[in-house]
Amino acid sequence: MMALKLVHLTPKTRSWFRLISVLLWGWLGISFESAAVCQKSMVSHPIQRLSIGSMERVYRVHVPPGYQDGTHHPVVLMLHGWGGDEHTFLDDPNILVPADARGFVLVVPRGLGSGPPDNSYGSWTFNGSASGTTQDGSPICDTSLTPDYRYASCKAASIAENTCAWTHCQNLLSSDAEFLAAVLAQVEALFCVDPARIFVFGGSNGGNAIWDFSDRPGWSKKIAAMTSLIGLPHKSYISGDSALRSPPALLITGTQDPTDPPGPWDDLTPTITSNQADRFYYESASATIRAWSERQGCSVGAKARPLDVAAPFDCRSYCPGSIASSPALDCRIDMGHVYQLETTWPFILDFFLNRPFDDR
Repeated sequence: MMALKLVHLTPKTRSWFRLISVLLWGWLGISFESAAVCQKSMVSHPIQRLSIGSMERVYRVHVPPGYQDGTHHPVVLMLHGWGGDEHTFLDDPNILVPADARGFVLVVPRGLGSGPPDNSYGSWTFNGSASGTTQDGSPICDTSLTPDYRYASCKAASIAENTCAWTHCQNLLSSDAEFLAAVLAQVEALFCVDPARIFVFGGSNGGNAIWDFSDRPGWSKKIAAMTSLIGLPHKSYISGDSALRSPPALLITGTQDPTDPPGPWDDLTPTITSNQADRFYYESASATIRAWSERQGCSVGAKARPLDVAAPFDCRSYCPGSIASSPALDCRIDMGHVYQLETTWPFILDFFLNRPFDDR
């Protein structure tokens, strides 16, 4: 048997070797940090806390089996719906089993409103939701039919301009976007995650909110891709123009959803909530994805192009590419205002994993 000969590398040689390694990983589209072994210790408790402005806020983390193997894992920041908290999603096997199989770290922060001064449902504030107005100052709902959901914090701060306001007004000098950016920074510091594979998912109210966050400085370069599940922006709050990079986006809506109705295909007129007495105004699914396609630099036409995708999804795109490569997807299922996670969640995770990670 041939004996192995140990070769001594000089400091200069080691430097050149490291440079060549970095260039090789870059050429392959993999960050050097994700290729290196993670040396961070296991965090002892899944509930983490941090101070934002005058408030202490919390989030919960779930790590996959085999987390301690030193791998840099992809991470999903998950925003719960109206009335949720940090335990939303993470006690559901429909979430955990597919995420664990794909090696994801899951992070669920708690929205505001579930404690003083509101003592009401936790929520995420986004464009129009706290003021109750569109960009031109008109109400985001029919005030004669929609109940008054105003939070005490919005009344006390005189932020709500009408009774259409329906999310919190706490700690607005330190916005939800600032809180979530701080969560991601702490997660990167404490956990073995890949900074090139950070994704954002929002359900219902969380899905409403994520359309805003990518327009915040510091977010546009951080997020590899995002998904909104049954969550649309309020009327007037979507544009095809942005000075910042907009991450690839997947929108999933329910064709029978009375809360965030997607509207007909290629119909750009706002839609109206029709659940019980609510009458809120939202941008349609087509208007939302068409505008997001323009942000991606796509030359959009009057109609979106159907894509080859397995049932029960019906997916279309205004941009070139397949279901795996288009940077803006409008996907719909025959369902109401529900998550249907056994179907939607694996589809979302695969959408994330199929994104390119070297274009930022």
